Amino acid sequence: MIHAVKYHPSVELLEQYIEASLAPELSVAIAAHLDLCPHCQRIKMDLEAEAGVALAALPQAQSTETDWQQMLDFITAQPEAAAQQKQRQPFAVQIQNSEILVPASLRPLLKDKLKWLNLGGISTAKLAGEDQHNVSLLYIRKDSEVPQHTHLGVEITLVLKGKIYDESGCYGEGDLLINTADHTHTPRTMSEDCLCLSVLTAPLKFKKGLTRLLNPLQHLFY
Repeated sequence: MIHAVKYHPSVELLEQYIEASLAPELSVAIAAHLDLCPHCQRIKMDLEAEAGVALAALPQAQSTETDWQQMLDFITAQPEAAAQQKQRQPFAVQIQNSEILVPASLRPLLKDKLKWLNLGGISTAKLAGEDQHNVSLLYIRKDSEVPQHTHLGVEITLVLKGKIYDESGCYGEGDLLINTADHTHTPRTMSEDCLCLSVLTAPLKFKKGLTRLLNPLQHLFY
């Protein structure tokens, strides 16, 4: 049965994505979610249409002939719709001995062979990042748990395959979780493995027992 996406980015985040005002790492997560979520695809189209109407309503004095020509050149230079649709198709990658379909938006980040770091039932592979911002794949085997933690920045998790659970609910393919310093949770899997895209703007902060010893070492695996 196809999972119905229940957790989405806010309209404000989608607007910032359209305006290209988000950090690149956050834009990757939103783009990948859009690949998986018809609901947000429709909202994005509506927001883009509204922006077009607002632009068209501007007095001519505010848009020079050069601006209009540049816009027309951009539109006419776009690939055909069929070619665009082909580019947006998911593609298969080998992850932890399994072939998994992932969103087209991740293709540029998955050109090189992934280097996995295994920690018990959890494996991580960094994809990109600047300073403390990073994008990783997180593979959690069934019946495994990420130690309880809070967040020093924003943590965005997009479920790509399987299901993950925490104290607030169950999340399946396409669901987008956004956690901040106000959130403490213990993500876990049950009867199936789960693959997620993880975006961190700052390190996690583990809160219990010996897992707190991992806090200074996070640059090695997150």
